Amino acid sequence: MPANENSYAPHMSNQPESPYFEIGAVAKITGLSPNTLRTWERRNFIQAGLRSPTGRRRYSQEQVEQLALMKRLTNMGDSISSISKLSLTELRSRMLEYETRHVEARSKQSATDRIRVLPIGKLASTWADILPNQFEKLSSDEENPELLMVDLDASAIECRRRVSVAALENPDIPMALVYDYAPSELLRQFSKEGRFLIRIPCSPKLLTHYLNAALANATHQADPTAQSDISFKSAPRVFTDKQLATIAASNPNIKCECPHHTSALVASLASFENYCRRCEIESPDDKEVHEYLGTEIGKARAIVEDALLYLCQKDNLVIPEDNT
Repeated sequence: MPANENSYAPHMSNQPESPYFEIGAVAKITGLSPNTLRTWERRNFIQAGLRSPTGRRRYSQEQVEQLALMKRLTNMGDSISSISKLSLTELRSRMLEYETRHVEARSKQSATDRIRVLPIGKLASTWADILPNQFEKLSSDEENPELLMVDLDASAIECRRRVSVAALENPDIPMALVYDYAPSELLRQFSKEGRFLIRIPCSPKLLTHYLNAALANATHQADPTAQSDISFKSAPRVFTDKQLATIAASNPNIKCECPHHTSALVASLASFENYCRRCEIESPDDKEVHEYLGTEIGKARAIVEDALLYLCQKDNLVIPEDNT
């Protein structure tokens, strides 16, 4: 029976000194989705070193490191096309250059400087009160925060709204998500997006350590406008059809039809995703094509959902609870 393509454990070839990793293992090690790996190969950014007798992709240990570095560098702002031709040694040097630059920037900050923290949500505000003098808690009307603390002490859709609005209104500002109890699916999604999660309660000393880590991790955090790592099966819908219909029928304060059109766009993209899923089952020969289409449309739907969350916030539109 052939090995599962999504198997996590690395497999050994006939030559013990040459280990290889199948695509599922590479995805888990590097954080790149299997679909992204296939897309990068189609675009000649990287090629699998080996193929199994049945055509399964197999990557060498050096290629796995290369892919992991490419993932980190694209998270930091490099375009995949600009780094795809770099050798492993050049990728390592590029990564070291970024890390050295970050350390130098942090070392220039005076020990007496206070980090301006903007808490979003009651839970975040409560915990911001116990931070040491290294941090300065801001009120909601103050500007130029250096770090956002967003709490997840709300419904899943409210948490998505908070994070989306905070990211759009404070671009390039590091964000730490604090939570006590939160849906596991929501936490998994934020983790896959690269968000920095902090479980509370914890001691002030440990919270300080976590927040400093969030600042250091800033270059790895998600870009709210770039969701290239959201996969077809890991991007659950934010809105149900019933919620979209309610928002579309609401009376907006902004004098335009944006809520109606944006809701309709989300619904249309979600409908096409479902169509692709059916095609995967009904047309096995074209499964890869429909999986790719569904993945790309899923990314678009996730981006437009974030835009709709932002619109609801700005227009004071109430997102109804879905009890179905």
